[in-house]
Amino acid sequence: MASNQSLSLSLWAALALTLVIAACPVASTNPEANQKAVGGVEPADPNDEEVQKAMDFAVETYNDLTNDAYLSKPIQVISAGQQVVYGKNFYLKIKLGRTTCPKGQSVDLADCPLNELPEQQEKTICNFEINTVPWEKKTSMTNFSCHSA
Repeated sequence: MASNQSLSLSLWAALALTLVIAACPVASTNPEANQKAVGGVEPADPNDEEVQKAMDFAVETYNDLTNDAYLSKPIQVISAGQQVVYGKNFYLKIKLGRTTCPKGQSVDLADCPLNELPEQQEKTICNFEINTVPWEKKTSMTNFSCHSA
């Protein structure tokens, strides 16, 4: 009988310990992991390949949508953020400058110099929201707004 009581107490102790362990939250040793919200917007590296592709798409779409006779190109990435959703959202704030390359020509935007003529120096700051779904090969601009710099 003493043996059965000893076994019962051991089982109860094991059960109690299991419940205590299960009820305690597990703390991460990585302080950054505790600060991120799932699905939240996080800073993005402007030099990251995915960010660069989103930026190229944003600028190309911007150039297609504007009535300016000349192409614009990025001068500065002011901020970049990313958010994991069905795919990924990129939030880009970019300073654009007018180039000397007219629209309609097949040119590499990187080779287009900025226009240095005072009356032609248009600079614009734009906020772009780009959604990418790589496995579906889809990229779209979900929102953008621009103002003179």
